[in-house]
Amino acid sequence: MNTIPFKKIKGFIFDLDGTLLDSMPVWDVIYAAPFREYGIDVPDGYILKVNHMSLDDCVRYTLTSTPLPCDGETLVSIWYKRASKAYAESVDTKEGAASLLSALRAKGIRLAVATALPYELFVPCLKRLGIYGDFDFFCSTDDVKLGKDSPEVYLSAARGLRLRPEECVVAEDSHVGIASAKRAGFFTAGVYDKASSSRMEEIKKYADVYVLKLSELTAMIK
Repeated sequence: MNTIPFKKIKGFIFDLDGTLLDSMPVWDVIYAAPFREYGIDVPDGYILKVNHMSLDDCVRYTLTSTPLPCDGETLVSIWYKRASKAYAESVDTKEGAASLLSALRAKGIRLAVATALPYELFVPCLKRLGIYGDFDFFCSTDDVKLGKDSPEVYLSAARGLRLRPEECVVAEDSHVGIASAKRAGFFTAGVYDKASSSRMEEIKKYADVYVLKLSELTAMIK
């Protein structure tokens, strides 16, 4: 089994949805909500396409590539109404997340978040779950105005940790994110999530290590 070269690694950059948070099923409902309100079928492949985009890109793609008749403000309002409630009340960590973060901090590894979520969703969620204080830096695709098909959100997180890409692990569940992180020179850890399981082989192609459970990463530390 491949492992993480911790002698070289000083930082760990985490995606949230599908990697640390068991939230992808929530987004299936959130992204489908506007279509249901207008009585329109959700286009095939739509949710997998948009769930790693920045908010601006997601709105633009939805308005130009689907039959929804609403404007951007209405679309965002529908999404936020459902997402705010879910992240404030019900979204949980994936099994083993807290133990992994604790083990990394005990080893002196600096931790960052690189997510497509806006701050107003993920900050209250991480605080409710008791893991907000584990992180040294946070970055959203909204900060860099680019989705995860660009590595900029990971590069920004690395700069926030004052580290070079080759000194950091990026943990991701998506083929889009892990591919761009790998191309930017990061060590990459692919994390299984049911929502992205159809792209597992593609994720493995760009992952230096691939795990089915977060506890496998914790075991590598120990």
